Amino acid sequence: MPIDAIRVVSNVREEVGDLRALVASVQQHGVIEPLIVKPDGELIAGQRRLAAAKIAGLTHVPVRVCDVRDPRVALEIGLIENVQRRDLDPLSRARAYHALIHEHGAAVEEVARLVGQGGAHVYQHLQLLDLHPDVQAALRAEKISFADARELAPLAPEDQVAVLDEVLSLPKRPTSRQVKQIVHARRALAAARRQAANPAADDDGGDAYGDLFAHDANAGEPAPSLDAASELNAVVAEMLAAAQGEDQLRAWARRLNRIAAALGAEEK
Repeated sequence: MPIDAIRVVSNVREEVGDLRALVASVQQHGVIEPLIVKPDGELIAGQRRLAAAKIAGLTHVPVRVCDVRDPRVALEIGLIENVQRRDLDPLSRARAYHALIHEHGAAVEEVARLVGQGGAHVYQHLQLLDLHPDVQAALRAEKISFADARELAPLAPEDQVAVLDEVLSLPKRPTSRQVKQIVHARRALAAARRQAANPAADDDGGDAYGDLFAHDANAGEPAPSLDAASELNAVVAEMLAAAQGEDQLRAWARRLNRIAAALGAEEK
């Protein structure tokens, strides 16, 4: 089919990304795997291949025509084809999942079965759509991994950007474990600020520190650079890494309250 006759009008577009390797392959071998289109030329799957073919100077590309009239079925076909080829980046996959669920009425379990994954896989991708645009851009550019992006998801947007800046400023790309530690530190310091602002919390640390163990906890402003803050950071790192048994948790919580009180006193 002539390239000019193919129309990209889908409400869920692939992230084209870096096409250099694909363009080089197309220039040498042509488009090996056919694009999937409707009879009228509307593209169902293969946007990266189409973009690479245009850059390579091709005028025609091989296509497989599917006479599909249901938009949901067309979206499912495109999703399955791209998943099988591993063409979809995490954000494009997330948008496809979101469209199936919120625009076409599919259940999460249906989408999970469609792509051969569990429900958690779908929910983890949907979280990416709530990330700050800067974080999404870093994920698209592969400056951070899918696992890193998931770690940032529970943070408030401004804290996501702060953590991203810290991660990207490091001389060497951090491991997923190091990114997780940075996120935990951010959440811990935010909890300290909330606790210092509410000293009437109970002896077990109140909701400020309980939020650290909730997946959807929000972080506040970063705490000042104080010795108490450093000690707080170390305690919370232990809690998050090795919390074992209620007695130990209560001891940590009491220690956290003392540190929070010190932070509040020094700020005054």
